[in-house]
Amino acid sequence: MPKVRPLFLRFYGVAVLFCLSTAACQSSDPSLASRPTPSTEASARSVLPEASSTTWANAQTVFEARCAVCHGCYDAPCQAVMSAPQGLARGASKVVVYNGERLLPADPTRLFVDAQTVPEWREKGFYSILDESHDRNLVRLMLDLGAAHTFAPGKKLPDAVPVGIDHALSCPTPDEFPDYMKEHPLWGMPYGMAPLADGEMETLSDWLDAGSPTAPAAREMPARATEEVAAWEEFLNGDSLRKRIVNRYLYEHWFLAHVYFDDLPEGPFFRVVRSTTPPGQPVVEIASRRPYDPPEVDQFWYRLRPVEGTILHKTHTLYEFGDARMKRLQELFYGTPWTPTKFPSYEPELASNPFITYAEIPARARYQYMLDDAQYFVMTFIRGPVCRGQIAVNVIEDHFFVAFLDPDADLSVTRPEFLREAQEDLNLPAEYLSKLVPGEFFLKYTDEQRDYLKLRNRYYDKVYPDGAGLDALWDGDGTNPNAMLTIFRHWNNATVIQGWTGGWPKTAWVIDYPIFERIYYDLVAGFDVFGNVAHQAATRLYMDHLRMQGENNFLDFLPSSRRKEVHASWYIGATDSLNYRWADELLDTRPSALKFSKPDVKIELLEKILAYNGAVAGGPDRLNRCDAIPCSSSGATAFEVGVDAILEPLAGVKGPWIAPLPEVSRLRVRNGDTMITYTLVHNLAHTNVAYMFDEDKRLVPADDTVTLVRGYLGSYPNFAFDVDHTELIEFRDTLMAVTDAAGLEAVVDRWGVRRTDPDFWSTMDWFVEDFRRRQPTASGLFDLGRYENL
Repeated sequence: MPKVRPLFLRFYGVAVLFCLSTAACQSSDPSLASRPTPSTEASARSVLPEASSTTWANAQTVFEARCAVCHGCYDAPCQAVMSAPQGLARGASKVVVYNGERLLPADPTRLFVDAQTVPEWREKGFYSILDESHDRNLVRLMLDLGAAHTFAPGKKLPDAVPVGIDHALSCPTPDEFPDYMKEHPLWGMPYGMAPLADGEMETLSDWLDAGSPTAPAAREMPARATEEVAAWEEFLNGDSLRKRIVNRYLYEHWFLAHVYFDDLPEGPFFRVVRSTTPPGQPVVEIASRRPYDPPEVDQFWYRLRPVEGTILHKTHTLYEFGDARMKRLQELFYGTPWTPTKFPSYEPELASNPFITYAEIPARARYQYMLDDAQYFVMTFIRGPVCRGQIAVNVIEDHFFVAFLDPDADLSVTRPEFLREAQEDLNLPAEYLSKLVPGEFFLKYTDEQRDYLKLRNRYYDKVYPDGAGLDALWDGDGTNPNAMLTIFRHWNNATVIQGWTGGWPKTAWVIDYPIFERIYYDLVAGFDVFGNVAHQAATRLYMDHLRMQGENNFLDFLPSSRRKEVHASWYIGATDSLNYRWADELLDTRPSALKFSKPDVKIELLEKILAYNGAVAGGPDRLNRCDAIPCSSSGATAFEVGVDAILEPLAGVKGPWIAPLPEVSRLRVRNGDTMITYTLVHNLAHTNVAYMFDEDKRLVPADDTVTLVRGYLGSYPNFAFDVDHTELIEFRDTLMAVTDAAGLEAVVDRWGVRRTDPDFWSTMDWFVEDFRRRQPTASGLFDLGRYENL
């Protein structure tokens, strides 16, 4: 029996049976049935009352450093976003954004987008956390509860204080707080962490006593930024049909970006939005679920809206604007003649398929546009809303390399008739699955993928009867480091970086234009974080096809006699699945144009690609693939070279000590006032990643590895170690001698920075400041919501 069947029994069967009763499906969340009533706050205000700027500025510093690190973006507990005063004014909600069981879509609740005033948020079910009454002010009550029940310094938290993103939340209203306090006496704020310093508590207390005022300083926009905004808004609002189509395409690919200008690398940052107001007037953003939804107004303009609130690294997806960028876009989209015939429809069935919607824009322009900033586009898959939650990202391996097919070798670019013929088989699931009966999605999209791959194979057989060589891979035009990317999955989130970092991975992908665009429209443009269970399942299932197609493109470069063997080793226990055997099976019989001489042809191919793309590969990764002593990158200081040499044995090896490690660990090595940071990434090994559920049954701990990176990798550190350089060898040897969780606990007792450690906050502050100093454009607050209790 195909293993996909239990998926539908679990995921769809219950949903369909439940929805047979119309009354049972009236609400996306049962807690909406008993929404709390607005409190006595001055609810007409859109932000908090204005008062002394000093009082708010001091409090804001504490909120950013101690509260926003857990209460930011969609995954803020109880949707209490504390990275901006507007979030504090909005309050909290009992509705969970990341709900894998809701049967109907939820109303979007994006701060700054879906409501603008406190009364509007109250209508959406949010309740005050800053009530004017002293004994009903939830911020004060939570802080008092936290101060009344502190934890043993430097010790593990008790079992009564669960941590992580999967534990059940309790989101009390002011009326419910007395019961909450009795039931959860240890659940005060900051939750499960070292207490705030006396000065921080005093600052917040003064602010609360003053009536929770905020007097945000007027944003002083640099003159250069004002000029750039005006130039880009003019560029994005051209009237010709060609410009309107191109600008719509650009917007759909930029809507998640934090745009900055090349001559202002530290900001301000902007979002590209659709506004009902023209340039020169305040932005009034159109709050559509997806960027390709109809604007519902007769006229709108693309605008650059300043990013508000504290910069959080997990949402800080950078895209650079400037004169060079504008020139490049002009060259790509207007440098060759093409004549559009009509403005594309916003009908969901058409708008969700970019190969139909933008068929008149030359495919070369579209693909090269994505290649130029491939890390950004892959990062939108990673940092977009879909990345929250283990089911969303367990479609990929924990560590793999990515390369791209060169535009001149991609037949969807060089043979326009191929892409036209393939259009209908490249449909995406965002708008369809909720309309299909259980099982129909799997059959519909499986058949379409099968038909598409047959068509693709016929075209490539004709053009490349002897296979393709390394020149079929994009080399970044000799200068662009986006040509080679590494993706790390950290259980329920992920990271993408330029270059190939880490030991030789189990799998690798070669992405072509149809794969690249479909991943974007599946996981980013077409994904609705507030969508129902059917939509979220469809997104995940469709991504299975795209992963396998990227892997198969890589396998095309191996000797034809070795492909099935390597492929099967990636899908142990899943070779009888319908995707493997039918939709995405290896169809091609073309030989490889490359010559192989080593037993491990996969690693030999990776080595060949690295050598071919040496100009943009970023240099050898000598920490994880040491081939020369010293195992350190060029330009390292003497101290860094010495530390690298001590830590290098941790990388690229297997052993029982790896399994208990968190997914992402920071390591600070101290030598007096000199301190350097490393990140230890725990890569989980799997028999396969072909199924949505029961992932723990497909783990192979004996094959886990660690990738060692100097600096900062990952937005969600799960733990930190702090080691003096004189103890570094002992730390390494003790860590590598660990055999179980108890052994790791002994390491943590000596060198770990637990949530309750008296130095916890100062250490986290140091990481943030060091990151900001080293990478001022890319830096932002790290999220501590997944910091473990080791």
